[in-house]
Amino acid sequence: MKTYETADVNLILEWVDKYFEVDTLISNIFSGLNSGNTPPYPFIQDEIDYQRLRFWFCKNHDKFLPIWRDFCVSKSELMEYVGHIEGMDYSENPFLDYYYPDNLFELAYSIGATTTTNNWDLDPQKVELIINRNSRFSYIVLHLKHWIEEFTSTVEEK
Repeated sequence: MKTYETADVNLILEWVDKYFEVDTLISNIFSGLNSGNTPPYPFIQDEIDYQRLRFWFCKNHDKFLPIWRDFCVSKSELMEYVGHIEGMDYSENPFLDYYYPDNLFELAYSIGATTTTNNWDLDPQKVELIINRNSRFSYIVLHLKHWIEEFTSTVEEK
C-alpha cells in the first residue's frame, strides 16, 4: 500500500476545506436567482475571498495532482458510479475550473453561468445545473477526504 507524508495528507485535507469554501462562495453569489431576481454583482469581499482561495489552489496545484491521480485510480469504481459530470474530466484536475479563472466574472463564464465575461447576466437554468453539479462533485470530494484519512494512521506510525 502506498503511503503519504503527513504534509501530503494535510494538503489534501486543506484542499477539501478550500473546495467547500469555493463551493459556498459560488452558491452565495448565485443565491439571488432563487428569488427569481438576477443576483447583484459580487461584492468586493467575494472577489477578495475568491482571490485568496485561487492563490492557495494555484500555489498547491503541482503537489496536489499526483495524489489526485492516485485517488482516481484507487477509486475508479466510485468515479464510474457517480458518472461523468458535464465539463469535468476526473483523471485530470476538475478543481481547475474553480481556480483557473482570474476573477469571479471569468469564473461564472468558465463554469457556464453566463455567456460572456462582460456582464453578470446569469442564466437561472444553467446556475441550477451548476449547483447540482457542485453537489455531485462534493460527494467525490468527501470520498477524497475519507480516502486520504486512511493514510493518516499509517503516516503517524512511521
